[in-house]
Amino acid sequence: MNITTFWNRVKVLIKAHNFDQIKFAAHIGIPLNTFKGWIHYNRIPDVLTAYDMAAALGVPLDYLVFGKENDTTEEDKKKRSAVKEAAARILDDIGLINSLF
Repeated sequence: MNITTFWNRVKVLIKAHNFDQIKFAAHIGIPLNTFKGWIHYNRIPDVLTAYDMAAALGVPLDYLVFGKENDTTEEDKKKRSAVKEAAARILDDIGLINSLF
């Protein structure tokens, strides 16, 4: 993944949605200085924030990260399914732990 390309895609989509950095940062619930720092220092946000960014911009997270609109191969679909299943198990485990307290 090329981090600069990630931010180039984000910037193009921000303009396409008639946002500016101030409005976009507020829209996804992060401080403007944090957003600007990520761009300036070429840092990728955590996965949940990156997902929120993609959703706010109307694209899949894969597009921001890899430039892909959709899963293009059966292997990609299997990987995505495995990740979703693992995430569901983790969330179930967290629910069990929280119920103990």
